[in-house]
Amino acid sequence: MVNVIYRGVTKRYDNGFMAVDNLDLEIDDGEFLVLLGPSGCGKSTTLRMLAGLEEVTQGDVLIGGARVNDLPPGARGIGMVFQSYALYPHMTIADNLSFGLRMMKGDERPDDDDIRWRVGETADLLGITAELEKKPKQLSGGQRQRVALGRALIKRPRVLLMDEPLSNLDAELRQQMRIEIRRLHDELGMTTVYVTHDQIEAMTLADRIAVLNEGALQQHGAPMDVYRNPANPFIEGFLCAHLDDIVETANDLFGGEEE
Repeated sequence: MVNVIYRGVTKRYDNGFMAVDNLDLEIDDGEFLVLLGPSGCGKSTTLRMLAGLEEVTQGDVLIGGARVNDLPPGARGIGMVFQSYALYPHMTIADNLSFGLRMMKGDERPDDDDIRWRVGETADLLGITAELEKKPKQLSGGQRQRVALGRALIKRPRVLLMDEPLSNLDAELRQQMRIEIRRLHDELGMTTVYVTHDQIEAMTLADRIAVLNEGALQQHGAPMDVYRNPANPFIEGFLCAHLDDIVETANDLFGGEEE
């Protein structure tokens, strides 16, 4: 079982800024959890502490029951997808996908036949088999995001982390990729932690959302439970009122068309 636990986790920077304050949160095996909140709320820092890209000031981070505070990122069994695709422009898509595997050392490195098989399997899963011999500049934004996702998945991580991965896409592509990401999660059953400031994205992707503000966890639960039972005025304003405004605007638009 690969669950994730934040146990009293705090991140305080040298200048005294408290990015995350005493976070207690458990993410179940196979769950899709979305960390949601406005800019500067601590959601990306929370993700980066899990990834090993930020040190934990206080508390413990556990993956599969093991404390990982002092482990380097490569030893945590995580895959990460960032807002930036960070693809190597001089490499083919196949080489971009296999790069992490080829850089592994010793017994951890798959043999060449296994690497080729994994590239084919991952490309097929993401619908990019026809693009394997192309360079990143020849791909659309959605295709490049699929390659970035594939590069994380090909290493078969225990936990998949995504930090605002769709922010650089237009509205139509964002919607397509939301469907794709949720399909992949349901197919692979991988424990997933996803960061976004987009309320619609959180509501449509998550099994459970955890809403942060000013470094503190405000509420967590199934998306509709949080929407229907906001814990405080911040949740009411940031999530509920925002969604209500979207629904009201849509109703006005469609109502206008009917007239």
